[in-house]
Amino acid sequence: MSSFSFILLLLWLHVLMPFNVANSDEMTNMEDGELLGLFEVMGSLLDDDSTWAQMHPQPCTNTPWPGIQCELMAQEDGDNGQQDYNPTIFHVTKIHVGSDILTPPCKSNATLSSNGLMKLTYLKTLSIFDCFTTTPYSLSSSLFENKSFSSLEHLSLVSNPSLHGDIPSSLGYVKSLRVLSLSQNKLSGEIPQGICGLVNLQQLDLSYNHLTGSIPQEIGNLKSLTILDLSYNKLEGQLPASFGQLQSLQKVDLGSNDLIGRVPQELGNLSRLVLLDLSHNFLSGPLPESLSGLKQLEYLVIQENPIKTGLPMFIGSLGRLKVLSFSKCGLMGPILISLSNLKNLTTLSLDNNSLNGTVPSSIVSLPNLEQLNLSQNQLSGDLLVSQEFIRRIGMRLDIRGNNGLCIKNITSVEAKNPFCVSSRSRTSGNNNSWGEEEHQDECAKVNSTLHQSNWSSRNHYGYGIGFKQMLVFLGFLLF
Repeated sequence: MSSFSFILLLLWLHVLMPFNVANSDEMTNMEDGELLGLFEVMGSLLDDDSTWAQMHPQPCTNTPWPGIQCELMAQEDGDNGQQDYNPTIFHVTKIHVGSDILTPPCKSNATLSSNGLMKLTYLKTLSIFDCFTTTPYSLSSSLFENKSFSSLEHLSLVSNPSLHGDIPSSLGYVKSLRVLSLSQNKLSGEIPQGICGLVNLQQLDLSYNHLTGSIPQEIGNLKSLTILDLSYNKLEGQLPASFGQLQSLQKVDLGSNDLIGRVPQELGNLSRLVLLDLSHNFLSGPLPESLSGLKQLEYLVIQENPIKTGLPMFIGSLGRLKVLSFSKCGLMGPILISLSNLKNLTTLSLDNNSLNGTVPSSIVSLPNLEQLNLSQNQLSGDLLVSQEFIRRIGMRLDIRGNNGLCIKNITSVEAKNPFCVSSRSRTSGNNNSWGEEEHQDECAKVNSTLHQSNWSSRNHYGYGIGFKQMLVFLGFLLF
């Protein structure tokens, strides 16, 4: 449809609207400019824009659409500044466009009409999912440089593979923002410092993009932030100490970047933190003892960082931990007995390190443990486990690739191995009487019955994309 024809359609609807409203049962209407702005926005996004405008001439009342929400609002009288409540005027407060609304679909060359958006001054939520998929589109730097977005609280542009370019620094002018989600796009460049001036921001998700540069020191200004997700980018440099000022934070995911240096001790100030994911970076140890102050922490994921120390002594004091992963961190020394204090632990991943010594028997007695990976270390000795433990953990137990570590179980048929069960009594502490090589072969047979294939490193701990999307979805519902 040509632009001229679309303008004629809007003018026709503009003339027809008062007649339709006057003859409707509900004496409700929209302001003319706001209605035209909505048509412009939807026309820039949706395929067959003429059909949408014809089928939804009164999108707030008689001809609603699933992605549009409207509210009756108090109007401000320009003469005296008083609130004048007019129950006959609706305002658009939410626009949601995504693959969950099938008709009509987004057009292949979808854009976002800045001219139309400027007319939607009451808009609180703008969410566009899986819409910019074919023709490359970037956000204009001037898009947010006006006061039209003074009501916008929730901006989500997610899963748009053709959305590229820099994040507009002008987003810093939208002081009302509480949720900013720009994840799973192809955005590049650095994180603009302007975003760090959004003092009302509670959730910031820039994950799964191509962002570079360092995390701004000014991020410490976001005192209201509860969720921060910058994972799966190309961010580099050190973690800013200003993180310690974000004492409302509950989730921090900085995984899969190129961050270096040590974890700042100021992170120990985040007493409300539930999830901390620093995995797949280049962070070095030791971890600061101040992290012992994270008493609410349930998920601690450090895997694939060159920590190269022993297990942190403070870990056993984090009694709420459910998931603990130090896979591929170059850890040395023994497994701490204090890990047995973690009664809520469901997943423990210490694989691909240089841990040595025996495995404390109290580890396999943890009542809620469902995944245990101790593979590819230098551990030794017999691991006595109960039949109930084997039944609960099943294939999610992996102790392969150690120095003679073997399961010793006298009750479980699945794990029964006469060499492991009787090794100590037969040899009286001298493994050479029956052969170290044979001992390891038999242990390998036991382990193969319990764990025929290793689980992926990213999902060892029962946390990954599903958990993240759940948080984003819950945040979207709340706001």
